[in-house]
Amino acid sequence: MKMKKIEWIILAAVVAVCAGLALFFYWPRSGDTVAVISVDGTALYRIDLSRTARPYTFRIDLSRTARPYTFRIEEETGRPVSFEVADGRVRFVEVTCPDHICERTGWCGAPGERAVCMPNRTTLVCYERGELPPDDGVRWITESDHP
Repeated sequence: MKMKKIEWIILAAVVAVCAGLALFFYWPRSGDTVAVISVDGTALYRIDLSRTARPYTFRIDLSRTARPYTFRIEEETGRPVSFEVADGRVRFVEVTCPDHICERTGWCGAPGERAVCMPNRTTLVCYERGELPPDDGVRWITESDHP
């Protein structure tokens, strides 16, 4: 069965629209990424992931990069949850819960990515810096806080 000219045009249009949508949704955004950690629905911590980003160019800006680190929020919140920050990403590690789904979620580093630990009512959401929710006494976590 041979395709007609109009069918080829429709097929090309559908492929072009799909390619355009894929570029729109998967193209890296230009803004800096900030992770927000919330417990019981209240934002408590922010992490500037651009300060731990792996340099992808030959010019390395050492003022913007930091070494990987981990931190716990148990002392402040009573939740036995730990996070690891490295290469411009953050993830749950060493969580005390029955199924450890949050640990298997993996790394979050792009705006819109998220992970949730339901038993500990803890969420991790990445935002572009310009899209951050209001800062109501949220503490910024840095490498120097957790050597």
